[in-house]
Amino acid sequence: MEVILLDGYERFFNELCERYYEKILKYVYFNIKDESSARDITQNVFLVVYEKIEYVFKHPNIGGFIFQTAKNLTRRHKREIYNKLTKEINSDDVGNISGGTWEISDMIDREINEFDYVSDILDMLSGDKRNLYNLYYIKMKPMEEIARELGIEYSAVRMRYVRLRKEIKGLIKEL
Repeated sequence: MEVILLDGYERFFNELCERYYEKILKYVYFNIKDESSARDITQNVFLVVYEKIEYVFKHPNIGGFIFQTAKNLTRRHKREIYNKLTKEINSDDVGNISGGTWEISDMIDREINEFDYVSDILDMLSGDKRNLYNLYYIKMKPMEEIARELGIEYSAVRMRYVRLRKEIKGLIKEL
């Protein structure tokens, strides 16, 4: 499908590029930490804007549309990277696994770096879970101290932490 911009739309598109390109590039780079991929994704964001210029022109929140497009393309990129990583288990490693598929799953889990997904994942967590994440992972407080701070039993904090990790892993798989 070829889109031919008329003069007004072309000027509008150029203004959008000037106004949002650097912001989108920074946003994408912050989320994936790879400059080359960030530039590719940013280009794709503006390709979508270009292809939907008439829709964007009439959109009530143009910046929101552009950032949402960037967010969606960034998530897609993360999913592709995750899928690639899960398929790249070394065949030598698989040959050494005797305990079944749960050990393969455990190997994949060790390859997952939750910190790469922090911003997207934290947005999906409830306030209490986000607080637990912040206390344990960011502030690096021991569970005993977290229990005292929250006024709950140590075993309850441990269980909440286990559930939080499980939820985070599930959210990562969704991404």
